[in-house]
Amino acid sequence: MRYSLVVAGVLTVILASATAQNNPWIPLGGWRLIERLDDVQIVKVLRKSELMPAIFPPKPTWQPDDGDFFPASDVLLYRRMPTSTGQQQYYAYESYNIVLDDANIRRLFDPSGVGRFRIGRVEIAVYFPFAGFYTIQGFWTGSDDDLPPFPTSDPPNAYLRSNQGPHTLFVPQAGVWRLATDADQFNEVFTVQCGVLDASLDPQQRFNCYVGIQVEPPGAWVCGALPGTDLNLDYFLEYGSSGYEAYQLQGGVPATFALQLGGNATPSLYGRITIAGYTGSLEGKVATIRVKQGTQTRTYTATLAANGQYSVPIDLSGNIEVLAQVAPGLARKVNLSNVSGPVQQNFLDLTNGDVNGDNVVDDADLLQVLFNFGGSDSASDVNGDSTVDDADLLIVLFNFGSAGDSF
Repeated sequence: MRYSLVVAGVLTVILASATAQNNPWIPLGGWRLIERLDDVQIVKVLRKSELMPAIFPPKPTWQPDDGDFFPASDVLLYRRMPTSTGQQQYYAYESYNIVLDDANIRRLFDPSGVGRFRIGRVEIAVYFPFAGFYTIQGFWTGSDDDLPPFPTSDPPNAYLRSNQGPHTLFVPQAGVWRLATDADQFNEVFTVQCGVLDASLDPQQRFNCYVGIQVEPPGAWVCGALPGTDLNLDYFLEYGSSGYEAYQLQGGVPATFALQLGGNATPSLYGRITIAGYTGSLEGKVATIRVKQGTQTRTYTATLAANGQYSVPIDLSGNIEVLAQVAPGLARKVNLSNVSGPVQQNFLDLTNGDVNGDNVVDDADLLQVLFNFGGSDSASDVNGDSTVDDADLLIVLFNFGSAGDSF
């Protein structure tokens, strides 16, 4: 018996190797089989010919969740996935095109409101109708609010580096399998700038993006009333020769596909910037934010809200210096440590009086206020009351000789 098993095992390896010569097997990176979900039964394999185009705006649906987290620093951003145990019945959708479903991420994962996420791990559940070799590739795209990806003429993006694909995957047994992307050296399968769902669809206005796969010969992506509280809009997308097309499943089957995303919001700064003595609205004022790490310096701009709120994505992390300036305030610098995600940083009551924006309050600023005295020049109106008068002159005189921070 043992001899027979050994021979069978050797023959299986030889067969797999011979078949791989006719298939572009990529041994490093790509999708990996995690487990076969023996308790998941596929009621029916759905195909495009059985569908109807989705009617917009789509209707949101959701169900209860058991909630868990990915290891290391990544958190579980989105989950609609069959469980590993317990009898379950779902559907599966088969297509030769790229199929994408929406993933809606709660705002608590990015309090800055920027909505840019590094995805470190993608998991899906696929029904493979037979044992053998399949070609599989993962895709993603951002969105324009809750609508299909914007711009609609651009194809979805493939994953990065070792997960880019397409990859050849050997499935040893037919059935439903849970798959996961490869562990990337930068812990990044892709990074996406999400849209924000319209409040009429989602009062919480979650961040929205699309994630999908293409499996040939057709494997079928598991779908239906999958566990999870994460919001999923009741439609999905296909991308083919006609671009993006939206569909709904028939017979009341929720268009929710088995998908799980782990990752984190990318580094960003958010908070408030205010200017001492400025009583007007800050809405529309543009702040310049410079970030330095070692010899690298990046410059960003952020448009302020009326109360000075701002948010800006940054592409430097770790220990950084941040310099913020908005006219007529002088620049202020802070040092931040171990930046890896959104960081709340306020710059309150910047020193006022820098009319010409050279980061010094001096005679040039004084002369500009005097020249525009009695008028409404916005640069010279340092207190924001829409008039250049003695109040503005006093602020400049009070802070005369002051200089802002610099790197």
